[in-house]
Amino acid sequence: METIVVGVDGSAGADEAVTFAAQKARLQGATLNLVIVWHVPTGVYEGVGMAVADTRAEFEQDANRCLEGVAERLASELGGLTIERVVREGRAASVLAREARDAALLAVGSRGHGGFVGLLIGSVSSECARHARCPVVIVPSDS
Repeated sequence: METIVVGVDGSAGADEAVTFAAQKARLQGATLNLVIVWHVPTGVYEGVGMAVADTRAEFEQDANRCLEGVAERLASELGGLTIERVVREGRAASVLAREARDAALLAVGSRGHGGFVGLLIGSVSSECARHARCPVVIVPSDS
């Protein structure tokens, strides 16, 4: 069975990419892999007074909650879709390219939560377009 991979980060751009990828997966009878990547920014560790393990666990839990919310929305909107959930720690573009190495398609939003406001295409989507082995769709956002 074919797989379509889509990057999830809770942003409006990622939500549009998820919708596109879910519709495509449903039409093709493909499995939809929802992939969310988390990391703890270096600045978070400075002066927090919190244990590193607690901080990492919080970021991972937030990623899991985000992913579950997206999966629940898709299940209610597009029943019958086979959905896999993938939560990874690391650099988003690298993880997405690795997760999509055997996929039929990788979909990402044009802009996510990171980077520089005002760019037409984000750094993650740009890197995915350069490094993924499969076709990449960068879904434009109205927001």
